Amino acid sequence: MNIKKGDTIKVLYGKDSGKTGEVLAVLPKTDKILVSGVNKVTRHVKGDGKKRKSEIVIVERPLTASKVMVICPNCKKPTRIGTQRKGAGYVRVCKQCGKEFAATVKAEKVEKVTEKKEVKPKKKTSKK
Repeated sequence: MNIKKGDTIKVLYGKDSGKTGEVLAVLPKTDKILVSGVNKVTRHVKGDGKKRKSEIVIVERPLTASKVMVICPNCKKPTRIGTQRKGAGYVRVCKQCGKEFAATVKAEKVEKVTEKKEVKPKKKTSKK
């Protein structure tokens, strides 16, 4: 997989097509990536009546890696990625401008971003 954590990507297909975001996590076994601000889904969480409250949570879900394209930090265009041998290892190269990708900065541990919507509890009716 050519996409790394910290890359900026553009979504090509789906409900979020045209959006850009930063890669938070890469899941190579399932060929998916988690991108900030893209593919948000609402999830209804049921409370247990004691500690946890019932609420609607907005969660970012992983995208298939084939739906996105990496944006080159040099030419600022969506591009395919090539590799070139440099010294003892390989370097990622932009297919548009031919320049190397800057070394990805190690991002700090990122927690899942969730937004909460307030849900009003239903009024209890007593039966007689």
